[in-house]
Amino acid sequence: MTNNELKEELQKLSKESSVEELQKYIKDMIQVRGFRNSLLERMCLLTEEMGELAKEVRKTDKNLAIDINKQYSSNLENEITDVFICLMGMCELIDMDIVKGLKNKEEINFNREWK
Repeated sequence: MTNNELKEELQKLSKESSVEELQKYIKDMIQVRGFRNSLLERMCLLTEEMGELAKEVRKTDKNLAIDINKQYSSNLENEITDVFICLMGMCELIDMDIVKGLKNKEEINFNREWK
């Protein structure tokens, strides 16, 4: 697959796209861009992206002090997307069906008591 074909695949995605379609896109994106990371490397990338997401969330909280003289741009949606891509990339690496994983985990959670 080429970069242009990947762009075409991206344009076909919408909010109605299935999880499988998203997983396929991310798998193809990883292949096209030559990302050949181990699970440990992907976990490190996820941790880095989680830190960037935490920084963006921190900017939105009125109770946390930030430098009021600095200009901040909001990248919250980009950072959430980066975390999602990292998680889906980890799923791709271990050939995990995320829908099946969600169902299995929720069966465990249904037997827990939440307060």
